[in-house]
Amino acid sequence: MKAIILAAGRGTRIPQITKKKPKCLIKINKKTILERQISFLRKLKIKDIIIVKGFKKNKIIIKQIKYIENKNYKKNEQLDSLFYAKSEFTEDLLILFSDIIYDFSIIKKIYYQKKKLITLAVDKNWKSRYKFRFDHPVEQADKVKINKKNNIIKIGKKLKIEETNGEFLGILKVSKNGCKVILENFKKYKKNQNTANKQIHDFLKFLINKGIHISSLSVQGKYMEIDTLNDYKLAKKIFEK
Repeated sequence: MKAIILAAGRGTRIPQITKKKPKCLIKINKKTILERQISFLRKLKIKDIIIVKGFKKNKIIIKQIKYIENKNYKKNEQLDSLFYAKSEFTEDLLILFSDIIYDFSIIKKIYYQKKKLITLAVDKNWKSRYKFRFDHPVEQADKVKINKKNNIIKIGKKLKIEETNGEFLGILKVSKNGCKVILENFKKYKKNQNTANKQIHDFLKFLINKGIHISSLSVQGKYMEIDTLNDYKLAKKIFEK
């Protein structure tokens, strides 16, 4: 299995910290978010770790890591950033957003999930985390609707709260066959879309609408997406030990 970490973004909503370094290098409890994620991957015996970097790329220096540069990070978003690493879609993959801090138990659970095409880690108790996120409303969450078979049938920030029963946590597992499905459909998607302004959830929505099964895996544990200064302060409290 390989792991791809997306770390090219500028983190414009938290300039107090990211003016001089990428958001993934924010330190929580004496360790950066990126170091924490990599330590988890190595604990799971994943040796092939790829980081897609862009903003302040020279600041991200970790040994025994493969780097791919998103040279157009100023103009593109998450989805295009991922596909800079399309040559790595050759075997089972974990894809991780680099601005998220979480317990090892979360990534461990999705790592050991039975092989399916595409599986998203989701939090079904997601609303409780937004109680104190006053500058990051629930409308901005990557919301999902899950059916009784644990398949995701709707995804996106525009999903109505009343039909949402989970939040996508920025961790997904893709099987080798799932990689083939993703690469084939990305070509089709790109023909009709300006992918530069698209997020990964936009493409996942396209796959769902094409009838491709995307599974959900409900996870529990400490978790925090760091998008704003308030998120950072909350994360420091949550992960202070």
